[in-house]
Amino acid sequence: MNDEAPSPTTDKISDGQFKVTIVLIICSSVLSIIGSGTIAFKIVRDRVNNGVTTSYDRFVLGLSTCDILSSINLSIGPFLYPSGRHVWAFGTPATCEAVGFLLQFSTFWALWYSSLLSFYFLLTVLSQVRRTNYVQTFEPWMHLTGAFFPVTAITGLFLGWFGGDDDICWIADDTIEWIVGLIPLLFVYASLIINYGAIYVIVGKSIRSSEHVAGSTSVRKRIQKETTIVMFSYVAVFFVCITPSFVLEIVETYSGYTRKDSKIYPVFVLESIFLPLLGFFNFFIYIKPAYTRFRAAYPTKSMGFVLHQALFNSKTPRLYRRNRNANHHTYHSDFLVTDITLGEDNAINLNQALFDPGQFSPDDDDDVADGDNGGLSDHPEESKEGEKEPDLASNEDANEEGP
Repeated sequence: MNDEAPSPTTDKISDGQFKVTIVLIICSSVLSIIGSGTIAFKIVRDRVNNGVTTSYDRFVLGLSTCDILSSINLSIGPFLYPSGRHVWAFGTPATCEAVGFLLQFSTFWALWYSSLLSFYFLLTVLSQVRRTNYVQTFEPWMHLTGAFFPVTAITGLFLGWFGGDDDICWIADDTIEWIVGLIPLLFVYASLIINYGAIYVIVGKSIRSSEHVAGSTSVRKRIQKETTIVMFSYVAVFFVCITPSFVLEIVETYSGYTRKDSKIYPVFVLESIFLPLLGFFNFFIYIKPAYTRFRAAYPTKSMGFVLHQALFNSKTPRLYRRNRNANHHTYHSDFLVTDITLGEDNAINLNQALFDPGQFSPDDDDDVADGDNGGLSDHPEESKEGEKEPDLASNEDANEEGP
């Protein structure tokens, strides 16, 4: 990969070992296409049904779309290498350039969207703290920054950057590789750690500042836990999926080893397994808040039923810490009550709501129902006459009218 790098003496992997990596890439890519495709389908379906989408959904849709293209490229790429370069390859130099183009276009753009998602959550938190809508101001520009990758991909196609790397049909020139790929990747690493760290501190302070509000401790701790899980999941998934590839690029650039050297074959296997799985793991992060609430609402139902509800029922159960009795009097409770008869928050995503510290602020008017907040509210909406708020003990019949 680097002409000036040392050329260590090492055994090469066998054709059988290389075939294993190809099979692993294909299997992981299929899983990722299914995961990202399901996310994209859900977001587009909700857009058609509800007429609106959230900023969060738009960022996730961009991430999922790029991941679908990336996974397709990763799964068919090994077959499109020039014939004779490795086992099962039957392509040409032109198809190799196409693989490199799509790698720069889609894979790095998908990784960039992971960074944008962390900036989005940070701006959401800051918007609530400072009472300024930073997301609305910066969202178009954030999406626009991703144009760097299709622009560099098109530029590289015309300038002949792609195809010279024998291992991955990407960029052979180390300087260009760093500028258009590895430096942006390091920026993504840093932004995930810094942004989610800042979010954790800000949300934690917001929760502690309102602990004096009666009856709110249980919900606040639940929200902080869910926020931490979402943040940790995004960071962990990115590091697990991308780090093997990053390590291989560094090793190839500065040690002279290639993916076909037996000494780094274990890292090559890890790359083959995890690099395409970003969309697969992101699916579980995206669906988890809705799945958790439907599971609380239907504790006796099967996993398949709950998952179907989380995917296709836009009226997600809502969690409250204040409830009203039949006489419309508000009372405080430390119990999490799931109300599946409400939830008209069609334009709000639950992951987005987790990062909204404004929802934890005390409201002096207990008789005013909260606005839409994506399933996490301090007050339930006004109960209809003749109905009662369902409780967790009878969630399976939560849609039935009370006495």
